[in-house]
Amino acid sequence: MKQTAFKLLLLASISTVSAMAQINCATGPASSKLVCEFPFAAIQFAQGSAVGASSNGISSAQLLASSINIGIATQVSQLPLASASAGTVEVYKAGVPETFNNLGPILTDRAQTIGKHKFFLGVTASQFVFTDIDGTSLNKLPFAFAATAYVPGTQTVASTTYTTENTLLHFKIDQFIAVATFGFTNKFDFTAVVPTEYVSLSATTNNSNSYVVNANGTLVLGPYSNPVTFAAGTASGVGDITFNGKESLWSGEHATIAAAMSVRVPSGDDLNFLGSGAWGFNPYVIYSYLAKVSPHAKIGYQWNTSTQLNPNYTSNGTTNGNLDLPGGVQYDVGADWAAAKHLTFAGDLLGNQFLNTPRLVPTTTTITTTSGTIPLNTSVTGNSSYTINNASAGLKIAAIRDLVLAGNVLFQINNNGLHSRPTPLVGISYKF
Repeated sequence: MKQTAFKLLLLASISTVSAMAQINCATGPASSKLVCEFPFAAIQFAQGSAVGASSNGISSAQLLASSINIGIATQVSQLPLASASAGTVEVYKAGVPETFNNLGPILTDRAQTIGKHKFFLGVTASQFVFTDIDGTSLNKLPFAFAATAYVPGTQTVASTTYTTENTLLHFKIDQFIAVATFGFTNKFDFTAVVPTEYVSLSATTNNSNSYVVNANGTLVLGPYSNPVTFAAGTASGVGDITFNGKESLWSGEHATIAAAMSVRVPSGDDLNFLGSGAWGFNPYVIYSYLAKVSPHAKIGYQWNTSTQLNPNYTSNGTTNGNLDLPGGVQYDVGADWAAAKHLTFAGDLLGNQFLNTPRLVPTTTTITTTSGTIPLNTSVTGNSSYTINNASAGLKIAAIRDLVLAGNVLFQINNNGLHSRPTPLVGISYKF
């Protein structure tokens, strides 16, 4: 796979290694990682630059690499995770415990803690199959690039070869989550969330055509077809571990308000898309009402530190450190219906905001020759903010009193960022 020169995420480093100073895809440990081996285009791309807009004097190939790079890192590190909702809940009224059979949400939290010296352990499995990026199908991503040839021994341009092509990308993540929660008091519990992931990436480049234009602007050859290319890679391991502390601030007869803080540790290999390479901090407030139908709402804000996957380009095309992983407001609204003593249906709307994030924008550019213009379909990059909204629907079954089975499907209801097919989840948990 390393013999294939069509790199995706840091393709610019092949021809201009100093521009991607933090990650060197030509030599060193990064050269064997998915961040460098994920196929992007035909081999000629290593010898040229992307056709289209550029910014601050930076090659658009570098910007394209970063926009895809940070888009993947941002969302992979902030995929919805199974909650530590611990099945039945005991609420003390005048010192007398009352048990609520509502088993709680699946992909979001509720305000009630699990109780003093209680322990919760859960395991879930889910699969994310991505189909689009920023509204463009991964089945047909357009790219165009140019490679310049010089008169031997001089800096005089002899000709420029322009190539346009479509790339079919397959991107899948199998995610296994272990969740453990311990109640230190009746009002405070602490949770650790450990993801293990298997990432699969492959690409086929097709419909590739080239045009050769000499220094006088004359089309001397083309269009001619290039061969179809294919490459693939996989990676697996522990992702970014998250720790969460939750404190009950107020409890009424049925309602509870709690404040919490999640801290994401950059423990996953970001160069293999198993992590983000950034610390994450997510303070939030949550409200829950316990009844046969139990509504809940949560709002918070995600802060992230800088990551090597988001280089800060300067006006001369080099990098000056790294930028933060995009974050923003997060909100969850939903309800759980205890349809029977051992059966609860759960539904949620989950929203994640991403501020000032690089995005991939399809466009058409033209090259001018003495015989006319030639349109080239390609992609450029641009920064904007967006929100990803997901709908979640599932059920929980109490097989035994505190052994709970769960099944859920997550639907992305808008087409921002990386868009996935409906994502199934199965899980099992126990509280003791």
